[in-house]
Amino acid sequence: MRFIALILSLILFVSISNAAVIRGKVRLRKKGAFPSKNPYVYNGFRTELKFSKWKWMRNFESTRLKDYTDSTDTIIYLSHIPDQYKRKETPNQEPIKIHINSASFHVKTLPIMTGSTLEFINHDPVAHDIYSFSATKPFETQFFQNRHAFVTFKKPGGVTIRSSIYKNMRTEILVLDHPYFTKPRKDGTYHMRNLRPGVYQISAWHPEFPTITKEVEVNYGETITIDFNMATMGLPKALVK
Repeated sequence: MRFIALILSLILFVSISNAAVIRGKVRLRKKGAFPSKNPYVYNGFRTELKFSKWKWMRNFESTRLKDYTDSTDTIIYLSHIPDQYKRKETPNQEPIKIHINSASFHVKTLPIMTGSTLEFINHDPVAHDIYSFSATKPFETQFFQNRHAFVTFKKPGGVTIRSSIYKNMRTEILVLDHPYFTKPRKDGTYHMRNLRPGVYQISAWHPEFPTITKEVEVNYGETITIDFNMATMGLPKALVK
């Protein structure tokens, strides 16, 4: 028995040591993403030109230029993996805590696996009524100060959780059927480890930007760099510095 256990441990060690790694950096829009002399200005708004199929579109969308410097709200995940690598759920997992302070969730985005349970903890001196109309997990629950609410997510998909009382109280949950996801550090860098050989699609999702998806093929022991520039996604090079 000891010999078999030793062999299994050796196989596990070799497989982990030879696993592939995807790393990279997420860049969000910063000041100067548009030229200072932008000719498309109307009533204090700068116009973002939509660019599709390498042709200019005649429709312009006016939006205020915002600075998003916190890349930690981005979720990096494998959006397409072989079926044999998927997991239906994670049983016996401790609830993941989400704290509510000053009418705000302490996280704006959170990736979890199917079967995970979220524990909402109310630290405010008032009651909260939170809900979701998302098809992945529709629910509504009300709880008072220092009370807890538990919600389990059994299907993969996106879930937007809001408050029926506070308009700006919102968090985004991404439920996945595999453990291959991560969030960047404050400097925007990320690492996704222990990947098996294969062809994957890796996506970067942020609540304020369109999702970017790239295809990648990994082999044993490889470290591949994939960056996501969510500041300039879809914009012509002439408007990008």
